[in-house]
Amino acid sequence: MSEAQSVQARLIRLHEDVAQSEFLLTADRYTIGRLAGVCEILVHRRTISRIHARLERTGSHFVLHDLSRNQTYVNHAPIDGAHILHDRDLIGLASPEPLLRFVDSDPTLLTGGRLRLDESSMRFTWHQQPLDLTPSQWRLLHYLYQHRGEVCTREQCAQAIWGAEFLPGMDADNLDKVLSGLRARLREVDPQADPIAVRRGIGYTLVEAS
Repeated sequence: MSEAQSVQARLIRLHEDVAQSEFLLTADRYTIGRLAGVCEILVHRRTISRIHARLERTGSHFVLHDLSRNQTYVNHAPIDGAHILHDRDLIGLASPEPLLRFVDSDPTLLTGGRLRLDESSMRFTWHQQPLDLTPSQWRLLHYLYQHRGEVCTREQCAQAIWGAEFLPGMDADNLDKVLSGLRARLREVDPQADPIAVRRGIGYTLVEAS
């Protein structure tokens, strides 16, 4: 992420219990909670833990980590462990009530600008070249894109492709074929394109391109 992008990513206060009106996310890690002197993002509310959550930059995006027994929420829903933030996401601490809004001016940017999703046409491009994907390849890439930086299990990927028609065990070979085809489409526009990392025995991760 460039310096300009870092400045553009920020948290906006939505309640007076938050100490500052705005936090520019120029560092790689921030702690959120009510412990003064430790938490960079200070929130004065008794129900919030002393160290409630952590915000970390991972590649071109920010990941919110829940560290509290009192739960951390994004868009009114509790998160389980880590959650990749997207532009305009609402963050709640100890309750679904939004206390902060995450703002990033270019949430579709990934892999140094190589991979983009046009939100209006819902079409992926690599180096501004359109990717001609089959429906199964598109659903797989879209699922990995939505969870970029996270490890997605093979079962999760298969369910994203086939939904209710997913049959555990029977779709293993088909998943491999979809992944192989997706990689081939990427290499058609860029022989060096390989943004999908294999986590052996677990699944796949959409990562930053080198």
